[in-house]
Amino acid sequence: MTSQVQTLESLRAHRASTWTLSRRRMALRIFGLAVMIIYSVFTIFPFYMLFVRSFVATADAGELHLWLPKARPVDMNTEVGNLSVFYNLDLKEMKQALGIPKGKVLRARETLAEVAKKYNIPEERIRSYFEGFYLFNGWQTLLFGQAGGSNFWAALIRTILVAFVSLGILIVLSIFTGYGLAGLRRRDQMYVYNLYLLQMVIPAMLIILPQYQMFQWFFKLFPGYDVQNSFMRQALQLLAVILINIKGTALSTMIFVSAISGIPRDLEESAMLDGASRWQYLWRILFPLLKVPIVSLTVIQLPLFYNQFLEPYVYLDPANTTLLPFIANTAGQFSTNFQVIYSGVFASILPLLVVYLIFRRFFVEGVMAGAIKG
Repeated sequence: MTSQVQTLESLRAHRASTWTLSRRRMALRIFGLAVMIIYSVFTIFPFYMLFVRSFVATADAGELHLWLPKARPVDMNTEVGNLSVFYNLDLKEMKQALGIPKGKVLRARETLAEVAKKYNIPEERIRSYFEGFYLFNGWQTLLFGQAGGSNFWAALIRTILVAFVSLGILIVLSIFTGYGLAGLRRRDQMYVYNLYLLQMVIPAMLIILPQYQMFQWFFKLFPGYDVQNSFMRQALQLLAVILINIKGTALSTMIFVSAISGIPRDLEESAMLDGASRWQYLWRILFPLLKVPIVSLTVIQLPLFYNQFLEPYVYLDPANTTLLPFIANTAGQFSTNFQVIYSGVFASILPLLVVYLIFRRFFVEGVMAGAIKG
């Protein structure tokens, strides 16, 4: 009888401990899920606020908005000049849409009510034209207006072109540099490697002036560079930004020297004995083994190239600029349409997001390949 009681008590204790362990696991899962949700909210919230701000009128820019604002009613006492200055109103398009003769000039102090009375335009027609004007002014001006329109799409294309061309050439040159310096067996290799690392302590602002003068002297050797908005001038300016991006950097050199140094030299010697040339070894053997450093460099450098501001702002003309300088140029000297700026910043994020969503599988596979050996 005593043994049966002891057995029952041990079973109850085992069940209690099992139940306690399962509850602990459940509590840890709930806690982990809560942490992930909170972290996700804090990560996404700035992008959400940026999206909301792109619909907030400039007149309400000083107020806090946690959700999309309601469309502001059209005030017929609003002056045409204020709409043109603070909201980038296209007066030519407005005159054409409202049937105002081309030769007529709209004075800055004229209100919408005075315009309606002067040209016999029904107020309902003016209200219909300006319906949603304050709510969608940022996107309308950025994508289709005179302040943005084709300039925005051209700046986006130039940004993507500079970023991906710079990244592709940088990866190729970094592989060659890493292959040449791998192992650091000779003293001259060590000197060259230290010169690459020296760039880490030299600020870009320190060399930007002599660098700019050097490029200007070189590009003036090409005919047509001094002609404003010429193809030669625009191409050479973009080339200058790409050359600055692909010059040997300390980060890319460190990544590929370290990666290639970890590959046994017996692999290269075996390939040479089998009749492979040096180019065949680089392309067919070495390059596939460098998936992890290539992905690592891409994850680091692509956002830096895409969000570059200083070099495009210095080397590119306003008509030949990339996204961030283009957005900065929308700020006026005496007034700023904040809707356009917020819309431009949010729109500039979308291409990188699309690239990540399309190629995230390759990024994950590349990173996981470095964690699995054997």
